[in-house]
Amino acid sequence: MDAVGPKVLVYGSINIDDFYVVPHIVRSGETISSSSYTVSAGGKGANQSVALGRAGANVYHAGKVGKDGEWVTDLMQKAGVDTTYVKVADKEATGRAIIQLSQESHDNSIVLFPGTNHTVTLEEAHHVLKNFSKGDWIVMQNEMSSGGKIMEAAKEKGLTICFNPSPITPDLPKQYPLHLVDYLIINEIEAQGLYSYLTAPKGDADANASSHITASESLPILEKEYTQISGIIITLGGDGLVAHFRIHEEDDTMSEFRMGVVKGNVVNTTGAGDTFSGYFIANLVRNQRADKRFSKEQFRAALEEASHAACLAVGREGAMDSIPIKADVDEAMRVKEKLE
Repeated sequence: MDAVGPKVLVYGSINIDDFYVVPHIVRSGETISSSSYTVSAGGKGANQSVALGRAGANVYHAGKVGKDGEWVTDLMQKAGVDTTYVKVADKEATGRAIIQLSQESHDNSIVLFPGTNHTVTLEEAHHVLKNFSKGDWIVMQNEMSSGGKIMEAAKEKGLTICFNPSPITPDLPKQYPLHLVDYLIINEIEAQGLYSYLTAPKGDADANASSHITASESLPILEKEYTQISGIIITLGGDGLVAHFRIHEEDDTMSEFRMGVVKGNVVNTTGAGDTFSGYFIANLVRNQRADKRFSKEQFRAALEEASHAACLAVGREGAMDSIPIKADVDEAMRVKEKLE
């Protein structure tokens, strides 16, 4: 399908994923055997780019790979991603993710090696950003170097910023100018980490200390701190999501949306969040109109499409490989509508 809407720049990680299927996530001091081992393309940035591409967005990816990872960019191109701004490093290795997939819980555990993702510079980003302007979007995650500075440069260009602060780290709010973010997409653990940072005495933030905090308790704190934000989405795994959106610029409070999870078979949850993010953004961009804010109906439609896409993704193996094309998502939504 032809890409539509404003340009979306995903400035983010590209990884090679090593998957190990295990009886359960390995415990400290424990040695277990893996029943299978596969290698596939991944990285939160690359996954979100592919989701945007398969959703029909006009998406460009910027980042770095080593020569060992050039095959990943080939796969991204086939998914509709323009990789013009992906640099190939001569000496550094591509980032790696070591992923355990639990047969017991169908959950996963991930160890990251940054590789080329941590060699991205602000100077390189300036060369990329000169090709984008107001009305375009930038999508970022916390898996590459210079992220905060790149975010500031993107805002100076007038880009709409969507940030998925994963993996969450204690110093993330110091490294990234979160007051510049337009749309924040986080899971419940990431929400707890930001809540802890915002409410704890300075220098004493501990995400674990806020592990009892619910999404509903996190949202008002985040909304109060980041007053410029247009939307905050907290995904809750099997419990769906809760989100706050600012419908009118002058609104003192944001409108709340709640949505249950779309039911389906769960095979592998890796990449589900990236699929959700990509499809949510693609839906908004597809319906963007110059100088007009999104309506409640548009936000709800974007959440519904993204939720159906994520449901299809968890029913398939792999991370990038599991991301559905838009025709499959449209069909799943039609089937659900008929059943209701």
